[in-house]
Amino acid sequence: MGYLNYNIIFDLDGTLVHSVPDMHNAINKTLTQYKLANISEQKLQTFVGEGMLSLSKKVVDYCGGNEELYETVFKSYRQNYSIEPYKYSTLMPGVMNALNYFYDQKIPMGICTNKRQFVTEKLIKQMSLDKFFDVVIGAQDNIPLKPKPDMIQLTINQFNSIKGSFFMVGDTSNDIDAAKSANIKSIAVNGGYTHVDINSLGADYTLDTMEEIIDLFRSFKLGPN
Repeated sequence: MGYLNYNIIFDLDGTLVHSVPDMHNAINKTLTQYKLANISEQKLQTFVGEGMLSLSKKVVDYCGGNEELYETVFKSYRQNYSIEPYKYSTLMPGVMNALNYFYDQKIPMGICTNKRQFVTEKLIKQMSLDKFFDVVIGAQDNIPLKPKPDMIQLTINQFNSIKGSFFMVGDTSNDIDAAKSANIKSIAVNGGYTHVDINSLGADYTLDTMEEIIDLFRSFKLGPN
């Protein structure tokens, strides 16, 4: 038997792509411009996941600025990152094998990320990943970001069929909590951008690496779990 209408939705940053190096490059250009202290890549990674505005505010606070700079830094960072989202970024371990497997098995795949729509599309095209995804949903005006369920619901509604089982694959509580709110299954993958124990996220399935998702879905092949 086949995969019985399984559909997979992936988070982007920290799940499919290690994108912090390019975010780091962009934000430090901004910080230098406004005479703020630079930030390490490791520290910046702890601020990823809730969208660019949230990240910008946290960076300003951490680097010695005040709230009057929030909007200015946000706009500058957004522009810098939009120009060059793919210079230093790499795929997370095991991702290409997983994408190729699901693609070969004709399992529909989508992306649901708090990264802006335009930048998400630009990044996956520059990384030659666009052929894998039937649906790509990034941050848009007037749609609440994850962990609210709205973006996941929008993603589901854009698949050719909303029948069958949907799985949200992510690396942080934003992904897992959004999946729960949207009433779909969740898969947490270790090694991403969460700063808590991955097992504490309460996902339906927890994997050490993306490579393990292939065996997980092979175990589903005889029928729904």
